[in-house]
Amino acid sequence: MRIIYSLILTLFTICYAYGQNAISPSVEKVKIDGEIFYAHPVKQKETLYSLSKTYHVTIEQIIKRNPAVSAGLKVGTLVYIPVSAAADKTDASRTAAAENNVIDNNAAGTHTSVPAQTQKQENKKYKRHTVKWYEDITDVSEKYNVPVEAIMALNNLSSAVLKTRQVLLIPDKNYIANLAIQQQNAAYAQSNSQEKTDPVQSAGEENSILTQPDNRRHKGEPIEIAYILPLNSIQPDNISSNFMDFYAGALLAVNQAKENGEKLNINLYDQKEYRSLSSLLNSPGFSKNQLLIGPVRYNDLKETAGYADRAQIPLISPMDQSADPLVPECRYLVQVPTTSSRQIENTVELLAGYQQENNSNVLLFTEKNGNDTAYVNKAERLLNRKGIPYTVISYGILDGRTIHPTILSSIDSVSGNPNIALVPSNSEAFVSDVVRNLDLCLSPDIKITLFGLPKWRSFETIDVEHFHKMNLHLSLPYFIDYSNPQVKEFLLQYRALYNTEPTPYAFQGYDITKYFIWQMEKYGNSFINLKYLETENLLQSDFRFVRENSSGGFENKATRNIIYNPDYSVSVIE
Repeated sequence: MRIIYSLILTLFTICYAYGQNAISPSVEKVKIDGEIFYAHPVKQKETLYSLSKTYHVTIEQIIKRNPAVSAGLKVGTLVYIPVSAAADKTDASRTAAAENNVIDNNAAGTHTSVPAQTQKQENKKYKRHTVKWYEDITDVSEKYNVPVEAIMALNNLSSAVLKTRQVLLIPDKNYIANLAIQQQNAAYAQSNSQEKTDPVQSAGEENSILTQPDNRRHKGEPIEIAYILPLNSIQPDNISSNFMDFYAGALLAVNQAKENGEKLNINLYDQKEYRSLSSLLNSPGFSKNQLLIGPVRYNDLKETAGYADRAQIPLISPMDQSADPLVPECRYLVQVPTTSSRQIENTVELLAGYQQENNSNVLLFTEKNGNDTAYVNKAERLLNRKGIPYTVISYGILDGRTIHPTILSSIDSVSGNPNIALVPSNSEAFVSDVVRNLDLCLSPDIKITLFGLPKWRSFETIDVEHFHKMNLHLSLPYFIDYSNPQVKEFLLQYRALYNTEPTPYAFQGYDITKYFIWQMEKYGNSFINLKYLETENLLQSDFRFVRENSSGGFENKATRNIIYNPDYSVSVIE
């Protein structure tokens, strides 16, 4: 690959040096002259003192084996540290916990280990339940409203018989969804095996879903990931900052994966350095890549999707919401941004659950001669399909001062149940008028819950207080919950690494890279042969990828649902 602007190289260098204030002990050991040592690569900000404390040895012991370090540590140098009894014990405990993820059920006299398919969630805090003498697994299932099979799978139970005081992990909605996905993928593979000549493992095996081999030729080889971005790095004064932020977030995810022992090679291709996209795709060494992330625009994605299908390499569409028309015809394409159509579907799905729970009266507001006909028609079709009764209130913006009596007459002011106002419009003027009129209707006897579109968050002329008073519900493609501990951790790491605040592009780069490294770790690039990919809640986005037909690619159907609360907070709806 050609030389890239020095800032990119700096990002690479900084990435590998990050995170060394708290040293991660090496697990690699070597034997020298009959003695066992840890082979520790020195990273930025590490000192002889910090190494001695981490490995439970003296500074003198380190210098004895590595005389050159007496003059100071140099980043990248390999230091050999003697394995002390204390360090060896710590390492053994850490390794055993990581490999087995064991939960000690002392009262029951048993050990329950999380099955292989849940290792990704080993740091997740599941609810725990201690079995009472009178409970069986059905009682636990009903208590938490989760399937028996999910409890058995998460706790690696071969029998439904429980013991008194046995501690069980209670699966959450994501675990249950992913367990169903595994079963659906197994069924999908079984049905495909009747049509394909490629061998397929039995449906009971975890990898039965794989119908084609991984392009990685040897298991121990590093994963080759290509990023195709229009950075414009050849013009230092005009670098594409958004795409640079995306790549910066991606590098942080890469660094974390490497710290966890994953072998990765990152190959960055700046489109602006190539005469054409075709010349980039046919450049020397490009064919070694096993996963493509980017390009970012529809036309470039269309050309790259043809290459990906021919080479049988997964292609990740990271940013363009309008690229969904490519999905049905490109089997190796994964469309990450959730489409506008899917956002409307999820909004009505959210509304339907709320309406059923509260027995709410539904009002659908539409603008006469407005530009949101497609949204309105979609909303009406979905409401009709779900059998939800609703009243249409349609008016022009010039009628806003006289429409109040009509709205008031359509509102339920008797039952005490909240009314639902659905406004499928992106017209700031019309939405502002609807919200103003609804606010005039509020009273102790009249409650209104508002459902709108993602673009509303960028509106500037509407008093956000109205959104909170009417508990605005939105289904968003992206939303960052800054109270989330994982988001807080990311912010600290990003600031420490880059000395700046992450943009939404940085969050997107991190989420996509982390998720698909996980897929590559688990399946290799044969994850593209599944029908469903695991559901995952990341920092900025939720991922729920579905393949609608065997000849098409994956589409993300997930949105992040939020609610504006009366206390002026905004929270994610679980």
